[in-house]
Amino acid sequence: MRKRIAAASVVLAVAAGCFTAPAAFASTCSENYGFELYYNSNEGGSSACFYVKQNFAGEVFTEAGAGQGQPVKNNAASADNWGGHTARVFYNSNYVGLYDDVQGDSWRNLADTYNNNASWERL
Repeated sequence: MRKRIAAASVVLAVAAGCFTAPAAFASTCSENYGFELYYNSNEGGSSACFYVKQNFAGEVFTEAGAGQGQPVKNNAASADNWGGHTARVFYNSNYVGLYDDVQGDSWRNLADTYNNNASWERL
């Protein structure tokens, strides 16, 4: 009887492990060398991924987490640049004003454009 209970416990433990989420995963943004903005500092909360330069008006954070569904414009706190070229986040629309640079293949908390971001482009 003890062997059956032990065997059943092992089967249940293995089955439960099959349904847990992996600790880390590759996002579409990382796989496609996109530029990702996060609602919170330190790459926290919801995120939105971009591939070409653009203004943020009308864009929303789409991934699960704090800030999901909120506008990207004037709400981003950190950024992750999955591409090899520097990405520049601008304070104003149409790529003007104060800016923060995010080096290729790195991330950072925004400073001059923290919660005041309106556009971005790759350099």
